[in-house]
Amino acid sequence: MERPLTGWLLAAFAAVVLLLAYGERFSPLVQTTFGLDLGASGSDAVVLRVYPGSGAAKISVQPGDLVLISRLSLSDRYRLFTGSSPVGTAVTVPIAHRGDRRTITLRAEQSARSNGESFSPARSLAGAVALLGNATLTLVIVAFIAWRRPSLATAALVFYGAGSITTFAVVGEFSSIPDPWYGIVAVIITAAFSTLPLLALLPFIVRFPQLPTTPTARLRLRIADGIVIVAALLFVLESIYEPLLFVTWSGLDTWEQLVCGVLILTFATLAYRETSGEARRRIGWVIAGFVLSAIAYTTFDLADTVAYTGGSSVARVVSDVALGLQCALPIALAYAILRHRVLDIGFALNRTVVYAVMTTLVVGVVSFADWLTSRLLNEQRLALTIEAIVTILFGFALNWIHGRTERIIDRIVFRQRHTAEKRVEYRILALGFAASVGAVNEALAEDAPQILNLSSAAVFGRLSATVPFRLTASSGWPEDAATAIDADSILVRTLRALERPIFLDDVAIAPATFPSGAARPVIAVPIVAQHELTGFALYGNHRDGALPDPEEISLLARLTAAAGNAYGAVEARQWRERVATLEESIRGMATIVPPGNLA
Repeated sequence: MERPLTGWLLAAFAAVVLLLAYGERFSPLVQTTFGLDLGASGSDAVVLRVYPGSGAAKISVQPGDLVLISRLSLSDRYRLFTGSSPVGTAVTVPIAHRGDRRTITLRAEQSARSNGESFSPARSLAGAVALLGNATLTLVIVAFIAWRRPSLATAALVFYGAGSITTFAVVGEFSSIPDPWYGIVAVIITAAFSTLPLLALLPFIVRFPQLPTTPTARLRLRIADGIVIVAALLFVLESIYEPLLFVTWSGLDTWEQLVCGVLILTFATLAYRETSGEARRRIGWVIAGFVLSAIAYTTFDLADTVAYTGGSSVARVVSDVALGLQCALPIALAYAILRHRVLDIGFALNRTVVYAVMTTLVVGVVSFADWLTSRLLNEQRLALTIEAIVTILFGFALNWIHGRTERIIDRIVFRQRHTAEKRVEYRILALGFAASVGAVNEALAEDAPQILNLSSAAVFGRLSATVPFRLTASSGWPEDAATAIDADSILVRTLRALERPIFLDDVAIAPATFPSGAARPVIAVPIVAQHELTGFALYGNHRDGALPDPEEISLLARLTAAAGNAYGAVEARQWRERVATLEESIRGMATIVPPGNLA
């Protein structure tokens, strides 16, 4: 099926953001500086500190000098304000020193951090793992969901994933764009990717898992959308005026994060309270993911600000942990889709795919060990030794990992599927001992839809080739729906030709006598004996609206195959009983009337 263009665009946007996240790490512009720290001073800026050995120190810039940023463009102000630009980027500024004015050129240069602290490889590695791990996991999940089911809600989810990047570092990646375009790009990136991605959860929450139908929910949707629009305008103004005034509104940012967190929690709680029963249990994990991700997002921004300005090691650890926890929402959403089908995105994830992913992760660990040893160890022989040891250990551990992984996946992700498969398998085995047609019909029309949580089922069969197929058993099948289907119908002829399950929509079969709505059949499974169509079963969607997936269809096909054999065995048994009864009657007549008297 052709995907809508919107889905492709959302997936492409997520891919671009992920590339920026990797560019942020492998082109670490946050470690560049113009050699000085500046603070606001009226309409200009004052030099607070000059880094020893920097280019600014070499041209005799001193603390207390006044940098006349009021004469600079918005682009150059952003370059000085963020300090993140490619090495060699030049900014020409007028400067005043004790009444004397001169024009200097500041160039971006490599530095550990703008606060002058020493650079730690271990610290950088921890931050990289947290950043790239969260960005990759989050953006891959949300991009796939948006690609399969594009909508305003999933677009908001992708935009939330864009918050995985850090604003100033990404702004620096575009520093080479000429003026005035760089200033415009910097404003857009700063406004869009700082706090707004967190607030983008609101449009998703009020539309999850489907558009609201009650007046209260629709009102809440409008309020949430209005909040996002107003906030977006305010964030744009903040992104313009912060570098213009050359002040860091960290206090305002803190309050923005806290207000956004409270709003997310409030709307999530209202959405959870409005649901009940099975629906509440189904979306409970996702609501928990909302809350945890919002808290992590807020905590990361606050802790990162403290770590950057104050150099607190505790704040750094907290920011890394919070950054990693931001992927709680996409993980919870993926879990809810796999296990509870909270969103019907039309895909099936089987064990083969999961095990392939796990094997890929093992290969990734070995590759990561190679990268780590090459980066942190200067001695090549030692690096090769460590890499070889890690590879050998993983080779011996593969079987153990596979066994444990299989049990964990079956218990967590495929638990309900595994249970349903076993129950259907038991029904298949039990059909070999069916003594009546009613027992076979019960397995097809009642047991199978109940186990697989299907909305409807109907079994059609016939006694001879000269009569139509008639309804013999059903569940969820309305009384006014079809009870007989002609042997020359397109459905019967298609099943005869293919002898395999078919989706009715794929072959454009939709008889007017079939039920509509939730009970509408979506799949037909033939019952074949010796290449002769003796009947067929019609099944509907899952009760939550999702289509049966390939593994479930395979189970139904095996069940109907066993039912075909069971029908034949029951019929043969009945014929044997009739023959035995007839023979017994003949013997009785022979006893009552002696052969000699028959003449």
